[in-house]
Amino acid sequence: LAHQIKKGFSKIPEDENSIAQFEWLMDYAAANNYEQYEISNFCKPGFYSKHNTSYWKGIPYLGIGPSAHSFDGQSRQWNISNNPLYIKSVESGELQFTKEMLSPAEKYNEYVLTSLRTIWGVDLNVARKQFGEEVLLHLKREAAIYLIDNALIIENDHLNLTRKGKFIADRIASDLFI
Repeated sequence: LAHQIKKGFSKIPEDENSIAQFEWLMDYAAANNYEQYEISNFCKPGFYSKHNTSYWKGIPYLGIGPSAHSFDGQSRQWNISNNPLYIKSVESGELQFTKEMLSPAEKYNEYVLTSLRTIWGVDLNVARKQFGEEVLLHLKREAAIYLIDNALIIENDHLNLTRKGKFIADRIASDLFI
């Protein structure tokens, strides 16, 4: 869509139109026994995408091939995108890639961003255990306005988006960042 808009083949959808279409999609999916397990992903109960769910839950993964990405919990790396250069690097035994070490703040922000988008939400016990009491207090303090506004709820020590919150998920996540 972005490419079509840039080339002038499509127009940017009006916000009201996008909201109405997303509400219709959520209602239609629910009425037809589909579970919205991530903001933009639906499935029959229990049939979650294993691939994407690994990203959202921070499970390490290995990417093989040109442009492939890997994640080990501490760093992220991605292979060169040029096919012939990738093949040469494999043949020489010296794979070319870029590696990024994640800071504690980046790990927390990524955890919030990816977890908040899912039905599993941000586990407050995990936040405390992995990032410390001070970060947990920050999370709760910044979430308070969205809890009052009914964009977030806390259930079973998990911070989750409400239907209302799904429309402003990126704003909420960025406000919860450190």
